[in-house]
Amino acid sequence: MSSLLRAWFTFLGLGLLSVVVSGLLAEPPASLTAAVALPHNLLHRSGTNLRAALAVLADRRDLLQELGEADRAIQELERENRDLNLAVAQLTEVLQIQADQSPGVALTAPVTGLSTSTLLSRLTLGKGSRDGVLPNMVVTVPQGLVGMVEDVSGSSAVVRTVVDPQSRIGITVRNRGGQGVAMGLPGGNIQITDFIEADPVSVGDVVETSSIGGMYPRGVKVGTVVEVPARDPNALRRTFRVEPAVDLSLLLEVALISPQ
Repeated sequence: MSSLLRAWFTFLGLGLLSVVVSGLLAEPPASLTAAVALPHNLLHRSGTNLRAALAVLADRRDLLQELGEADRAIQELERENRDLNLAVAQLTEVLQIQADQSPGVALTAPVTGLSTSTLLSRLTLGKGSRDGVLPNMVVTVPQGLVGMVEDVSGSSAVVRTVVDPQSRIGITVRNRGGQGVAMGLPGGNIQITDFIEADPVSVGDVVETSSIGGMYPRGVKVGTVVEVPARDPNALRRTFRVEPAVDLSLLLEVALISPQ
């Protein structure tokens, strides 16, 4: 039996005893009155303490609930802040591309896949015709040219990259002139062929798009010259090798420029 029940039965017993004694005595002794009052006060204090403890527990539950709601609100604000920072970064890149490459940026798209082999190099984008992607859109990032949209479905698109062996891009050498064609090489480099030289080309020179073919905006960086073979005195055109400006394996988002 719990101490609370024992105290309650004691209180009842003393109460009955006081009734009996008060019927026999004109005035109950003070010791009996004190004995009856003692358990009554004890029960009253116990009830008061119990109510206070329950109130504290209720307040603590409310506090825990409020802390949980505050934590969820903080997590949501952090997510919104990340999304906002990403949107600002994307807008900054678009503005840079518009200033440095072409004002015709139509949209941005996430990169969802990369497929490379000795025969091809393709990117898959997470946007398609429903988002405004069109065939022959130029794909680029602030660092330089990525490629051109080749196939489009409703929700995705495939890009033929600058290092694809089937790629053909009209190029020139920055500050040196000349005209040639860039094509992809197995291993991720670019070969410049049929180059008509204006000034001698050197390792470290920047290769950029030209107006040849009319498919690409002029002046977009394609890559940097890394190898220039010795000139063949009988050849009218030169060939040299270029390292692409963009590391395709690191791409997360690209910009698409409307077809020329």
